[in-house]
Amino acid sequence: MTKTEKNKKGVIGITKQASLIDKNIGSYKEHFINEHFGYTVKLSNGAIHIPRKTAEDYEVQKGIVTPERIKKIAKTYTYQEI
Repeated sequence: MTKTEKNKKGVIGITKQASLIDKNIGSYKEHFINEHFGYTVKLSNGAIHIPRKTAEDYEVQKGIVTPERIKKIAKTYTYQEI
């Protein structure tokens, strides 16, 4: 995986929205381009995966990212003790 700053505003915004759905989701630390050309977000207590298109959409107009898309992202959360 390659660390990136691309779409950082969208990635952070989506991470915050996902943490409202799943209270276990920790805070944003950094993100990487993964093997699926989406983003793997390193959190204070694990990771979530965000499709690149969703992060781009959120940056352009966050209202077009539906609650269903955020719920799907929240379900990708995996806990990792740090």
